[in-house]
Amino acid sequence: MAINLIDSAMVSQLSYYNLAAASLVNNLIGLPFVVCIGFTVAIAPLVAELRGSQKPEACGTLLNNALVLNLAISLLLVVPFYLGGDVIFHLRQDPEVARLGRPYLNWMLWSIVPMTAFLSIKQFCDGLQHTRVPMLLSLASIPLNAGLNYLFIYGKFGFPALGLEGAGIATLLARLLVAVAIGIYVFKNSTFSKYRLIERSLVKATQFKIARLALPSAWQYCSEIGAFVLLGIVVGWFGPVQQAAHQISLSVAAMAFMVSIGLSSAGSIRVGEAYGMGNSGRVRSEGMAALKLAMVYGFFCAVCFIVFRNWIPRIFTEESAVIHQSSILFCLAAAFQIGDSLQAVGMGILRGVQDIRMPTLYTTLCYWFLGIPAGYFLGVVVGWEVTGVWVGFILCLSFMGVLLLRRFIHISTEKVHEAN
Repeated sequence: MAINLIDSAMVSQLSYYNLAAASLVNNLIGLPFVVCIGFTVAIAPLVAELRGSQKPEACGTLLNNALVLNLAISLLLVVPFYLGGDVIFHLRQDPEVARLGRPYLNWMLWSIVPMTAFLSIKQFCDGLQHTRVPMLLSLASIPLNAGLNYLFIYGKFGFPALGLEGAGIATLLARLLVAVAIGIYVFKNSTFSKYRLIERSLVKATQFKIARLALPSAWQYCSEIGAFVLLGIVVGWFGPVQQAAHQISLSVAAMAFMVSIGLSSAGSIRVGEAYGMGNSGRVRSEGMAALKLAMVYGFFCAVCFIVFRNWIPRIFTEESAVIHQSSILFCLAAAFQIGDSLQAVGMGILRGVQDIRMPTLYTTLCYWFLGIPAGYFLGVVVGWEVTGVWVGFILCLSFMGVLLLRRFIHISTEKVHEAN
């Protein structure tokens, strides 16, 4: 997400048409992007459960099978999107925005494959609570991408000035390098030798277990991002100024959301380990601690968005119309911060106890039957334009947060009563 934010900030220096094109492409690749993420996030709680059950070799088997499965899924998603990339010219977008976005789309699609490999191995490390090196590699990719952007976007030190397309090339290279680095770290490191990673074979039963948890997780992410993608395309109907403001506000909100994803991952690992140990009391206490942190963090983000609503957009652009529209959207983003953080953490801790059916139903109802219709109705029919679309975000994310909070309280209470 930081890479996407840097891309937006650096290409916005060229023109707000480039920024709008980046927004359009990030919307289009949102679905394959989050489906791949959904398949990787299932790894950490499953590894944590095996760790809690004292089955180290099974962890190695799980990683090998998950890596093969996830890379196959990423290719199955990327190739059709790549071949059908000309759809960008048929979405009622500004013609210049579509023209600038087409080559950027190609590079960003292929960058999903090494990203999937990196996240699969990272989730394995997280499940074992070896989080430091993957975190450092994630952080290292940020200045690496910024440096490559500088070379390829602006044409420095003899490199061609490729503009927005250069940002896509830089993203692909940065993700490829960190994927190779984490692969070397895990498969060549004696710390992980007890998991016998190289020796582990492909097992259909293990792949089925991964898919059983991963498919609903992928759909949960797909439902959420699908709402943002479809409504983001609708925003493009209102012109490049509103689309650029949407990209700025959504990029910053998405960056803030990554901390919630971190809390979600940590919660799923801690709850998953307690679940593998059969400790119902710890399942509840770990989950509630994560939910409380989510509420505090959401409130903190809401305050920051309101206080700095006029300052943050100036990092990206000097266009007064874009800055004004962005400041309004930051106020709306503040309204869904607590709900957004709660729903992210709620999904994670419920994944830790392998409760997937009801959360999947909730995501389908809230995003597809509430968020998307409300955003379209308020934005297009009522005429609130991008403001109406963002009110749709507030509705679906807030309802999701409340429903998942109630679901975990209900399940954890039942488990404690059963244990007693």
